[in-house]
Amino acid sequence: MTSRMFKGIALMGAFLALDGFAKECKGVALYSDGRDGGQMIQTGMTFPELPEWKTNWGYLDGMEPPYIRLSGMKNVQGDWKGMLSFPALPLYVDDGVLRLKVRATQNVSFGIWLTDGSKNSKVHYVNLAANVTQPLEIALSNFGVNAGINVANVGVGLFNVPQYQYTTLFIDDVGFSCVSTSPDPASGTVTAGSQVTVGAMEYAFSNVEPWSEIRESRFLPTLETEYSAAYSEQKRSELLSRTDADFVVSELEHLKVTDVVQAAEMTAKKSRLQWYDNLYTIVRNRLREKVVANPKQVYFEAEAIAAESDYTVIPLLVADLDYAYSACIDSLCRSTQIVNAHLLTAGLPTSFVRGSKMSLLLDPYFIVTRRKELPAISVCVSGTCKSIAPKERIELEFPSTGTQKLVVKMISNGRNVEQNLFVEVR
Repeated sequence: MTSRMFKGIALMGAFLALDGFAKECKGVALYSDGRDGGQMIQTGMTFPELPEWKTNWGYLDGMEPPYIRLSGMKNVQGDWKGMLSFPALPLYVDDGVLRLKVRATQNVSFGIWLTDGSKNSKVHYVNLAANVTQPLEIALSNFGVNAGINVANVGVGLFNVPQYQYTTLFIDDVGFSCVSTSPDPASGTVTAGSQVTVGAMEYAFSNVEPWSEIRESRFLPTLETEYSAAYSEQKRSELLSRTDADFVVSELEHLKVTDVVQAAEMTAKKSRLQWYDNLYTIVRNRLREKVVANPKQVYFEAEAIAAESDYTVIPLLVADLDYAYSACIDSLCRSTQIVNAHLLTAGLPTSFVRGSKMSLLLDPYFIVTRRKELPAISVCVSGTCKSIAPKERIELEFPSTGTQKLVVKMISNGRNVEQNLFVEVR
């Protein structure tokens, strides 16, 4: 969990403006798309069951999986309470609102509060109707906070829950609309980060060679571990006797990867996950170690940059990899043959962007490949296409809010791929 403390929000915040030291603030997501994770503080927790952080009960009237699920049943009527800790916390908040979506399977009183680690704010109560998703925007004043608070945890509770009634609470899209970079009044230090951000943020491109398997941590405090390997040493040796490929996946995994890359439509949340999931599928099925850059590190670094800019500057993720799959020769799959394949794919580390204008950058750091010649790439929005080369950034403008499509056209070694990416414009 410690290694996740800065994922998706690493180095967020901005300096106080030099002109008069005017206060600046920006929105920060605590939980969105299920990638942010979190944990329940065990001390004082009275929910019957621990949270599920990436559950999927389907599309719930505006709440799209994955989301947080808290469930249980007790043999006595009472209150269920717990303190949620998110990787983005602690943060100094002195303006704006707390946003979230909540839903319960029973009619119930829901409460939410903030804590600075030593004391709790006032509890804000909302009556939830059964099986209705309710978006909430709660001003700090509703928590009894008038002069700002260093938010360490978010408390949630269900109150007067009847006995022997199994109840589920769903929570999603948690975030603050305005996190300040003002100093913590108790410590005199800036608590929300110290890097220049916002809109047209300055960005220093890396000098990494895309085909190198080495990626130094740039925006995160630690390096990510590799995906766990799928094959035993014995199975690796057997496969290496049959192929020169670096990665061998099953035929079903191969079809899943190609279907995702060729998909004409998908939700913005699923679009965000597809690059990571495809690279996970291939790289964990490696036959050799240290073949390419760790996709997990690359992805979370890109996610951190998007969060640092308040989702206005987005790195484009690219993978250009040879692999192979094990294809069945007979109907019972008693024997197989190794078939060569290739993955040429792009991705975005976020499901949404702030505003109709987005700055897209292509840093060699975010290209996973073994090839010395990089793919030619162009990105199209509403029929207008712009080419982008490594160490370049382009500005894209969307026609409206809501889910929008980017068409990424890639050419590599004679292969042409057009991939649809989807993003929500907020």
